[in-house]
Amino acid sequence: MNVYRLDLNDVVQHPGRRVEYPIEVRLEREEAPPLAEPIRGVLVAESGGRILRLYGRFETTVWLECGRCLSYFQLPVAFEIHEEFPLVGTPAGLSAYGYAEVEDRDSFPVFEGNHLYVDDLLRQYLLLELPIAPVCKEDCKGLCPTCGQNLNEGACSCAPKAGHPAFEALARAWYSED
Repeated sequence: MNVYRLDLNDVVQHPGRRVEYPIEVRLEREEAPPLAEPIRGVLVAESGGRILRLYGRFETTVWLECGRCLSYFQLPVAFEIHEEFPLVGTPAGLSAYGYAEVEDRDSFPVFEGNHLYVDDLLRQYLLLELPIAPVCKEDCKGLCPTCGQNLNEGACSCAPKAGHPAFEALARAWYSED
């Protein structure tokens, strides 16, 4: 497993410094959504002396499973990062004996010293951008509640089971021809 670490010490030690980093990374851990293409974008890091700002815009395409018909589909995703991390200590650019370090108090830290784990930061933002109940298309008909056939591929021959009126209305909607 490759981990994408970015050394931001130069930015942290020099207040006012702004550096752009072109990013192209694939998330390889199990908890990452399967990517159809790498995450691409530009990460900007700038030091304000007592704070490190990270921002940028990123794009990718992920594979998701439709919540209605259970088929896999690709979803383009774009997201922006806006983060600020406090710095502790005196930046080396302000004192000959100084050294500043990022203080990451988050419950899921993305820094180790002044090294940013880019893949962890991108994963967090990507997961927040994904839909809770993804559907392959707005008019997805889903699966037959009786036999499980994908109704997007055509109507099935089984009859809906009688039950609660709300579910009967849903079944009628599923079986109606457009």
